[in-house]
Amino acid sequence: MNFFKTKNDKNIVKHIVIKQYQAIANSFLGYKLPRTPKEGWVRTIRKALDMSGAQLAEKLDSSRNRISILERREIEGDITLNQLKLLAEQLNCDFTYALVPKKPVEEIIEDRVTEIAIQSLDSNAQNMFLEAQSIDKKAQEHLLEQAKKEIIASGGRIIWKNIKEDICLK
Repeated sequence: MNFFKTKNDKNIVKHIVIKQYQAIANSFLGYKLPRTPKEGWVRTIRKALDMSGAQLAEKLDSSRNRISILERREIEGDITLNQLKLLAEQLNCDFTYALVPKKPVEEIIEDRVTEIAIQSLDSNAQNMFLEAQSIDKKAQEHLLEQAKKEIIASGGRIIWKNIKEDICLK
C-alpha cells in the first residue's frame, strides 16, 4: 500500500520531519551547560555526598582502584556514556548529555549552503575569466542566490558533502 501519490508528497513529508528535528535542536539554543568541575562530575558529586571512593566501589560491586580509574577517565574524556550512566545512578543523579547548537540550525545550513555556492561560483568565475567573460555584481548576487536554491533543493547529501570534493551544480 503506497501512502504517497507523488514524489512531491514524499518531499513534503521529509521537509516536515526535518523541521521537527530542527525545532528539537533549536530548543536548546542559548542554554548554557555548567562547566565540568576540575575534578570531574563523578568525583565532585561523590565528595559532595561525603562518599568515599571505596563506598562508591562497594555500591558498584567494584574496587576502589576501578572508581579512581573511572574518575580519571572522566577528566581525560575517555569514559563511556554507559559508565557515566551507571555511576550517576549509584550517586542518585540523573545523567544528561546534550549537543547544543551554537546558533539556529537553519543558520548553520544557510552558512554551509552559502559556502558551497561561493565555491561553486568561484570555479565557474575562473572559467569565465579565462574565457574573458565577466559579469557585474548584481548578476553575481543573482547567480549566488540561484546556486543556493539549487543546493538546498538537492538536500543534505550535497550540503554536507566534503567541501574539498569538486562540487558541480547542473
